[in-house]
Amino acid sequence: MDKTFDINSFDSDRLKSPATWNQCDAIGKKFAKTKDGMNWRLHKQIRACLYNEIKQGKLSFSVASDMIANKKALPVQYRRKISAYLDANQEA
Repeated sequence: MDKTFDINSFDSDRLKSPATWNQCDAIGKKFAKTKDGMNWRLHKQIRACLYNEIKQGKLSFSVASDMIANKKALPVQYRRKISAYLDANQEA
């Protein structure tokens, strides 16, 4: 493979545009991977949380790309949103 992803190759309009579904999926997989394999439940929770952020206009292409390339853990703000959602929607 001669080509690698270069965030600088995108124009400023694309960087400001909403993140993509595939970025949400990649971020979910990145942060749900464990030494024993994939935690699919966590993957889906992360992906759903981020997709909701996209729909609300709060997650841009550049921020999602930064999470994929540079973050070692899911940012706290998203972990809190997932926890709050799970707490509010516990089955009895």
